[in-house]
Amino acid sequence: MRQLPVLPDVLAERPEDDVWDVIVIGTGMGGGTAGFALAQKGHRVLFVEKGLYLFGDHDRGSGDHEENPTDEAGRLRAGWWPKPIKANTNLGDMEFHGPYGCGTGGSTSVYASALERMRPEDFEPRRYHPEGGESNVPETWPFPYEDMIPYYRRAETLYDVCGTQDPLLPDPESPLRAPPEMSPRDALIFDAMEACGASPYRAHVGALFKDDCKGCGGSLCPRACKADAGRNAVLPALAKHGARILPGCEVLRLEASGERIDHVVCRREGEELRLRGKIIVLAAGALMSPVILLRSKASGGGQGLANRSDQVGRNLMMHAAEYVAVRPSKTLSQEGPHKAISTNHFYVTKGYKLGNLHSMGVPIVGGMIAEFLRQKAEKERSWYLKVGRVGRKVAGVAGQAMFGRAVLMSTLVEDLPYAQNRVVLDDSAPDGRRLDYTYPDELEKRSALFDETMKKAFRGQLIVRSLTGSRNLNWGHVCGTCRAGHDPDTSVVDASGRSHEIENLYVADSSFFPAAGGMNPSLTIAANALRIADAIDATL
Repeated sequence: MRQLPVLPDVLAERPEDDVWDVIVIGTGMGGGTAGFALAQKGHRVLFVEKGLYLFGDHDRGSGDHEENPTDEAGRLRAGWWPKPIKANTNLGDMEFHGPYGCGTGGSTSVYASALERMRPEDFEPRRYHPEGGESNVPETWPFPYEDMIPYYRRAETLYDVCGTQDPLLPDPESPLRAPPEMSPRDALIFDAMEACGASPYRAHVGALFKDDCKGCGGSLCPRACKADAGRNAVLPALAKHGARILPGCEVLRLEASGERIDHVVCRREGEELRLRGKIIVLAAGALMSPVILLRSKASGGGQGLANRSDQVGRNLMMHAAEYVAVRPSKTLSQEGPHKAISTNHFYVTKGYKLGNLHSMGVPIVGGMIAEFLRQKAEKERSWYLKVGRVGRKVAGVAGQAMFGRAVLMSTLVEDLPYAQNRVVLDDSAPDGRRLDYTYPDELEKRSALFDETMKKAFRGQLIVRSLTGSRNLNWGHVCGTCRAGHDPDTSVVDASGRSHEIENLYVADSSFFPAAGGMNPSLTIAANALRIADAIDATL
């Protein structure tokens, strides 16, 4: 087991007295990975993290699937974003606790460790969206898929990714580790999918799969098993490469004069700090990175920093996601990894870009069902979902009895960037930001096509039951709000992640994405952060 440093060994003392080579705002997949790569290259790196230091003496829990706390202090201790998210949507106005992490590792601390590559089709998105005319979906990313391949390989090594080759896009040079044996139930489902011609493969997962591994999707991993940005990137940067960290430190704004950021203004333990860095890497997540920019001002004024294009906060994308229970024809043991199966057989169907189908990595147990119902009740005001903790527990027991023999799987359907889908400042919101989102008709059409095509393909081999219905969004897969591109009039950063306007500002989280793809974004965030780190290293 890796030895974890205690906080005093890594805490930055009097950080405002130094000029750091790199200040990294956020320690999630983008910030943690970029900061690690730059510290490894010998640069003096300071991580600034709003949440707690989740290692050392911190109680990381048991890894069991339970309802998440709703009080701010409890959420911070469990690695979750502390305050509710406000959203105005055509699905209804909402205020809910989103599936976002906070603390060393960011959202990766509580993710289910899916680490899949995007596909070549994702890097030329306009081609596969004939009905996306009103969206801002670009013709291409500002660099080709081939540029990402070496960085995908590096990220797979850094994050201990195991799995088998996708038969539809094999890479013999990928460093994938061999996965543990599937459960008999999952093996039967895998074989049935192969019999349907659906080209399944072992899901790509960042985990060491120690004995009695629980997966820890939705919770902190207590056993140094799950590969997250905190454990695999931030801790080595601190312990081996001299980086330092300021946990519990909230960035308020960036101050710039001319074309350079002079200060990162933040607050820690009630005290305002003014930090200086040669390079600033913004990686607070696709919902907070634009907020920090919108709260900031250049010496010339204007609506926020690095926002001459008026694109900061716009083009918010997620994924449409339908949760389905997939059950084989007979009852078999479930002992084995829960995140075991993935397929891209439906990625492009009838000329439309759809996306990936995968095991979610959490068992269908009472605690998971109760937490899902709690989240639904926050977003939807229907009376039948407005049940208390006891009611949710009863529903969890009943749901486990009905679906416990099945594998919980999810579709992911690419969402397109629209200017009106955005993050905006809102003083009336719990954390000062609001999401405006209109679920587009073309997304509903593609989601229905995925559902119809999948069920038709599996008919006669597998029993598939929809659990969520139409217009269900994966709120955890947010991206696009500081989009990359060649044209400064339509994008915020260039291909290297550097602001078109501010020469020492880089964005290294999923805000960067010009299109969402149909795949979990985590590995692409990591690979792109390594690529951006190389670009920054060349300037220092």
